[in-house]
Amino acid sequence: MTHWTSHFQSREFRCPHCQVALARDLLLQRLEVLRASVGRPLVIRSGYRCPPHNAAVGGAADSMHMYAAAADLESGVATLDDARRAGFTGVGTQGRWAVHVDVRDGPFETWQYGPRH
Repeated sequence: MTHWTSHFQSREFRCPHCQVALARDLLLQRLEVLRASVGRPLVIRSGYRCPPHNAAVGGAADSMHMYAAAADLESGVATLDDARRAGFTGVGTQGRWAVHVDVRDGPFETWQYGPRH
């Protein structure tokens, strides 16, 4: 069961296709840590994605979004180092900004997106 926080609510993680709103508690906890460390609100651009929606937007075949373990962030707020210090184990960057964070199992992974994420 997801325990929404005072800063992150279900509407931010709702899939546009099926309207289901899911987020792992660990994801929300790490987002709270990141929000506190950057000292400003985080805009969630994409949260949970059902498999049909993930495919429609060109998401990875095994996207962490489908497991309620990822969030895409507004660019220009948090850096790779900020996200790593907050405890995320997967971070996609665009330029110097973290635009995807997740709580995947296993070692820390990072990757770079092109100009249009």
